[in-house]
Amino acid sequence: MSMNASTKKRPHASARNRAAAEGYMKLLRDDHAGLSHVLREIDAQQTALRSSPGSARPVLLEAMRYLLIYQHSVHHPREDRLFARIRERQPLLYRNMRQLVREHRVHQERAAALARELARATPGQLRGKAGVRLARQLAEYVRQMREHMRREETVFYAGAARVLRASDWSVLMAGPMPRDPAGDLPRLAARYPRLAARLAAPERVVTGAGEREPQLQERPGITPRAELVAECFGEVLHDTADLARLGIADFRKVRTPLELARAWVDTGARGCRYAAKLASLPFRR
Repeated sequence: MSMNASTKKRPHASARNRAAAEGYMKLLRDDHAGLSHVLREIDAQQTALRSSPGSARPVLLEAMRYLLIYQHSVHHPREDRLFARIRERQPLLYRNMRQLVREHRVHQERAAALARELARATPGQLRGKAGVRLARQLAEYVRQMREHMRREETVFYAGAARVLRASDWSVLMAGPMPRDPAGDLPRLAARYPRLAARLAAPERVVTGAGEREPQLQERPGITPRAELVAECFGEVLHDTADLARLGIADFRKVRTPLELARAWVDTGARGCRYAAKLASLPFRR
């Protein structure tokens, strides 16, 4: 077989590297998509916790169990392995990521504590001060997780694709690669039936009181598409602030002409990725 024929049949090393990198990053972004949907449901259910604890709490308990079993025990270790490779290649970039690594442990401990409190509280307690406190804590947990995801997407994911090598991606892709059950509703329903049923339903609010089953209805005066647009543009405002903050931080570190050139390149690359992201709004989920 000629050299040309052999070359045609075997993908170039750079192509294999790119495919491995894209595959690993797609796993992480798919995890974030599932997490985003579950966080939205937690936010909806915490508002109904006091008025309908009998229906809201079972969904919340399944959601917290999903977070602990998959997101905190599979997704975050997957990110931590990526962090470790980045630390070996570019310690300076890793310093900007250390807080994200610490937050993985803090958020896992918080999710476990919230799950315990939800399981222990009686319906009567949830209708009172305990319900008010738990609802606030759940809302704050959702806010922190969303903020954590945005910073990972902006700083961590973009940096990984730039600094890691073929050998790094080979190590990262070795071994089993579990998929997020939130991306496969029948699979999710096998372990979390109430949560899966809620995620499969259209955009809605929970109404009613006491132990009655919640009534599902469309939000009056606003369409699901309009809700999605509002959510997306709220994210844009936050991401724009993050982009500006990162650019300022990069230029403050500049000490040499070479560092200035690198800062320009990094800032321009982030700007291009952000422009591509904006081009897809408000239709992405």
